Parts: sequence; C-alpha cells; structure tokens
Amino acid sequence: MEKLKSAVRLNKTEINKSLRKKTMLLLICMFALFALVFILSFRVMLRRTNNDFRTKASETAVNNVVSNIESAVDTYNYISRLIMVNERVVSYLHADNANKSMSYEARMGMYEILNMYTDISYIESVYIFRLDGNYANTGKGEYVIDTNVEEWERILEAEGGKVISVNGNGMMKKTDGKPALTFARAIYDIYTQKRIGVFVMNISSSSFNEIMELQKNSEICILDEKGTYLCGNREVGALYQDEFHSEELISKSIRYQGMRSSIAGKKTLNSLVVLCCNASKSSVLPLEIIFAMLLILTAFLCATVLYAVYIRSEITKPIFLLDKAMERTKSSGWLKRIEEEMPENEIGRLAESYNSMIDYLNELFERLLKEEENMRNAEMRVLQEQIKPHFLYNTLETISYIAMQENATEACDALETMGSFYRNFLSKGNREIPFEKELRITRDYLSLQKLRYGESFTDEYEIEDDALDCMVPKLILQPLVENCIYHGVRLKGELCLIRITARMIQDELHVWIYDTGVGMSEEQIAKVMSTEKCEEQDPISVQGGFGLAGTIDRIRYYCNNEEVVRIRSEVGEYTEIELRIPNRTQTLGKGGITGNVQGNDY
Repeated sequence: MEKLKSAVRLNKTEINKSLRKKTMLLLICMFALFALVFILSFRVMLRRTNNDFRTKASETAVNNVVSNIESAVDTYNYISRLIMVNERVVSYLHADNANKSMSYEARMGMYEILNMYTDISYIESVYIFRLDGNYANTGKGEYVIDTNVEEWERILEAEGGKVISVNGNGMMKKTDGKPALTFARAIYDIYTQKRIGVFVMNISSSSFNEIMELQKNSEICILDEKGTYLCGNREVGALYQDEFHSEELISKSIRYQGMRSSIAGKKTLNSLVVLCCNASKSSVLPLEIIFAMLLILTAFLCATVLYAVYIRSEITKPIFLLDKAMERTKSSGWLKRIEEEMPENEIGRLAESYNSMIDYLNELFERLLKEEENMRNAEMRVLQEQIKPHFLYNTLETISYIAMQENATEACDALETMGSFYRNFLSKGNREIPFEKELRITRDYLSLQKLRYGESFTDEYEIEDDALDCMVPKLILQPLVENCIYHGVRLKGELCLIRITARMIQDELHVWIYDTGVGMSEEQIAKVMSTEKCEEQDPISVQGGFGLAGTIDRIRYYCNNEEVVRIRSEVGEYTEIELRIPNRTQTLGKGGITGNVQGNDY
C-alpha cells in the first residue's frame, strides 16, 4: 500500500514538474470555457435574431402587399369612374326602356374605356345594373348573379363609395368556382345626384400573384374578414384569426411546418386581410449579436489574463533569470556556469544542460588554445625554415665566385643585401610588420635571386605611399615571388617581368603580384585556392609549393575571411595574385617607397 501511495505521489510530482502538461491542461480548460460561453450566447442571440428578422421580414412583406393592393385598386377605381361617366353607359342607365341595341352601345362604351389601358386581362368582367334589374356587361357571362343578398344593400348604403369583397359576398359567383375580387359601387347622376344604377367589376385573383411573388422567402395569403380565401397560400390562410383584421399590423411567433416562423397580418380596403408567414433565417448581425460577441471577447480577455499570470510565474520569470545569467556570462568574457536557482521543470533542466555545455566548451577552449599555440610555434619554425639551405649555399657560392672574378665592392654589396634580408626576415620574432618592411624583405630577396637568375627576370614596383604603413602578416610577399620565380619564370626560359603593385582602396590594402611566366591552369588555381586539404597530403607538396598554398591559408587566417585572395592566370602568358588586407596602420616616422622603381636600381 505504501509503495502504491509512493508511486501516486511520484506520478503527481512528475505531472506538476511538467510545464508542457500544465500548459496543455490550462489551455484545454480555457478553450472549454470559451466554447461553452460562445455556444450558449450564440444560440440565445441567434434565436432572438432570427425571430426578429422573420418578424420584420413578414411585416415588411405585408406592408408591401397592402401598399400594392391599394395602388392597384386605385387604378381600378379610376377605371370605374371613367366607365360610369361614359356617354353610352349613362344613356343606357337613363333610358326608360333599354333594348338590346342600347345594351350593346353601353357594352361598347365600357370596352372603349377598358381598351385605353395596355393590360386589362385581370378585369374578368364589368356589369352595369339598371334600377329595373336589367344589366349590360363585358366578359363571357361566367358568373351567377344574385342581387337578393345583403351585399347588394351594402353597396347601395355606401352611396357611391367603393365596396370590396370576395365573390361579392355571394352576389357574384363564378361557375368554375375560382375566387375573384369584386369591386362595386352605386352610380349617381352627376347633375341630379340621384342613383341611376350599380357598377360591379370582377377582378381575377391572379392579378395579385405578381405582387406576392415579389416578396421572396415569404408565404402570403389574401382573404376577407370572414376568412374567405382569395389568393396565395391556403395553408397560411388556415392560420387566420379575427385579431388580424385590424388597422394595426399584428405579428406572432408560431411553428409552421415544423419550423420556427413569424406570421403577420393587416387589414386593407376595409374588407381584405393580408397574411404573411416567414420561416427564413437571419443573415444580418444586429446589436444583440454584437453584444454577445463582446461578452465572448470579455471572457477571452479574462482567461488570457489568467493564462498570462501563469505564464509569467512559471515560464517568463525563470527564463528571464536564465537569460540574465547568460548575459552576465557573456559580459564577463569567459563562459561561466549559471548559479541561480531554477524551477524543477523543463527550464530547470535547460539550465542544467547549459551548465553542462559550458563545462564542455571551457574544456574544449583550453584544448584549442593549447593547440593554437602549438600551431603558431610550428608555423614560425616552418617559416624560418622557408629559406632553404641550398638557397643559402648557392648564394654564398655565387658571392665567392663574384669575389674571385670581379672586385670586392660588388661582393660586399651582395653580402650587405643578404644581411639586410636576414635581419628583416627575422624581425625579432614579430608575426606582423609594416608593409614597407615586408616590401624591403621581398626586394632584398629578388636582388639576391638576380645574382643567379638575372637574365631570367626584371622586377618593377608600383607602391602608393599610404600603403606602406599598413600592418601585414610577415612573409606574405617573399613566398609569392619565390613561387613566381621557381614555378613561372624559370620554366618559361625567357626574360620575364615580376611586378608588385600596392594601393589603398576603401580602407583595404590591395596588393597585386604579377609575373609573365608560364601561368596556371584552372585546375591548379582551384587546387591552390581550395579550403579543403586532404589529410594525407603534405602541404609543402601542393602545386605551387608551400609558399603559395601556405601563404594563402595564413592570409585567410589573419583576415578571418576566405575571399581575401584572388588568382587570375592565362597559361603561357601571365599569373596575377591579388591580396586584400584590412587596414591596420603603424606610424613609422619615415618616407615611403615611391612607385615604379626598377629592381636593378635598388
């Protein structure tokens, strides 16, 4: 049991120490909260928004239909006035005994008015009733007429006002049973103001279909105050209640065909009612939705603050301490361990890994420094051994020969040149010297070489004064001109030129070593310039000798740049080596070497 409890405690400890698990758990809780608040708010607001949208849509549709119906009826009312004052119709109504001829004339008078309008197809028939019961009409006579109903008395009681009804409230019925809108009014003489007849116009219910079709996504029905169907959706008409017969627009929320819907109704023309049912969903964003989104945003901000507090205490603060310790290590100039106390999580383990890395790097740096010191010593020994013994022997033999064949003055000059060469070459062990001294070493070397190969080359110098004080690594020119002699000039077998040019360009010392020897191939240039040397390859045996490849490596190391040396050559024509060394000057307190000096005059 104790082991089990211990294992449980260990498991909890591991969970608590895991920053990643804590973060994920907190994120899950936050996202769950956001999702819950969002879903609840969205459902409530969406329901209210859809309901308001449906209500407004149904009310708008009802108002539009009512307005269009009243406008259409105004047109029919105007037509009725024109018919009632038509001369033929009036003559027919005033006649004591109307015969067929007068009835025909009255009918032609009505057609005359109706034909004035481009579209009278919705006017199914027009009746002009005389007081004696006779009538003249247009249309095909598809109506059954019964004037012994209350509707006839209501028309007479209106005293010339228009009376609207469906099927004339039983006064006019179509033989095919289709409903029609009946427009009726009493006719009065314009002079005596006595009633002389009754005007009845039957309008097809299809005349309102176009009006209803304009209200998209809505189901509309038109009926009278008794619920008698005129046109539109019969299922919506079945929802009619007396409360919709009102001057005010009435709206209610209902379930229609299994969907949440809104129905609106309003009275028009005193006897008709327009009903509209809308079940479409909202596509707008009212203030309620904006309010809900603000609530969600507030919840998100609160949760973010909570998460930020947690991140600060568990992640940001430890990382800040870790960074501060690393900055102190960087500013001290030496890699030091982090001593600050870190939390027992990933950040703490990161600090431990950093300390382990620091220990390894310090050990590695010490080893590299020791190897660097050994390499420098070896480099110096190799450089000092660069002047090969056979060169010294050959030079001494030449000087001895001159001493025997010539006079002692020339031999003395040669010995002084050689002494100057060795004094500058050693330079008291300095690794870098002014370019003026490096140039003197090279000129002394070429003067000595002329004692043996004077017929093989001449040397020229184009040196600007401001280049002389620039500090350069010792012995970078002598190995290069030696390479020119042994691998370029001698092999060509004719008089060649060795020219050294130096000038300052944009705070860099540019040196060109040019010879008209045998040149180098692209393969030889690539091999010498390569930064990757085979481990089994002896650097002294590289094409061009130790002087060229080794000097290139030394200059690259000195400048910490791989692009400080360029070689251009054409086989059988020339070779030119360009060096670019950053400016590091030293005041020498004496004049420089002027340009274009012939080596023969040195």
